[in-house]
Amino acid sequence: MKKIHANGFTLIELIVVIVLLGIMAAGAGLLITRPIEAYTDQVRRQQLVDSAEMTMRKIETDIRRALPNSIRLVDNSPTSWALEMVNTVDGARYRDEAGGGFSAANDILSFSTSGGDQQFNVLGYFTGLTVAGSPYSDLRAVIYNTSPTDIYSDAAAITATSGVISRAGFSVATVSPVGATDNTGDEHQLTLDNLFQFDFKSPTQRLFIVDGPVSYVCDNVTGLLTRFDGYTYQSDQGTIDTVAELSALSGVSVDRVATQLSRCSIDYQSGSPQRSALITLDLSLTDEESESIRLLHQVHVDNVP
Repeated sequence: MKKIHANGFTLIELIVVIVLLGIMAAGAGLLITRPIEAYTDQVRRQQLVDSAEMTMRKIETDIRRALPNSIRLVDNSPTSWALEMVNTVDGARYRDEAGGGFSAANDILSFSTSGGDQQFNVLGYFTGLTVAGSPYSDLRAVIYNTSPTDIYSDAAAITATSGVISRAGFSVATVSPVGATDNTGDEHQLTLDNLFQFDFKSPTQRLFIVDGPVSYVCDNVTGLLTRFDGYTYQSDQGTIDTVAELSALSGVSVDRVATQLSRCSIDYQSGSPQRSALITLDLSLTDEESESIRLLHQVHVDNVP
């Protein structure tokens, strides 16, 4: 009678196979988790970089739109700083003499008329303001501002009849030169709501239209960078250089620009008539996993009034 042998595995063989499978699984797990961890770290870093870059671009946009010589800085580093500027919405060159079919007193801005002037032309058209948008009740005209002290003190004196910035409110109309048969040579005419005496003539006849101040406050303690606008002009920046003080102002709009800040410093070199001003921003952001990035950005400021 033929003897049949049953094939199988011993207990030792099974244990060896299980151990080998465990080692292979652990190795395969490392091959999978390491790329996933690297990808997650890269995503976190990229999110921090994107946040910092958007913050830099937003501040740079406001700085480049700022009225010349309106930037002022309260620097309380290393804990916090406050940067303020006046935002421009349009600009042009005002008419200061007759020409091109325009010779009426209402066409030309006078700096010597007793009591001030109220109506004058700009050479050509405004690029952003339109006749259809008139009247502009909250906008103001600025001519030849040469320092933050001038613009903020004059703007805060809302009933003043002279200075570098007019009182709020004006309208825009389109006027044609004498004898014109079409719209060739038309100019925008600006009519202020009140008589106003601008203190100084601009050597290049530059006129700026502004809508109000803008502030950035960086607080290294809370890790927040906050933007404020829509508030009234304040002659002394030292009274509005914190989040609490700016938030308490009437009509203010508050925008969180950046969070997770671990470092936030700024330097402002005001420059000279021959050299542009320079703002240097140094931001570091750190997330909850202690991932950190640092960006340094410089912005040239044209302060030619």
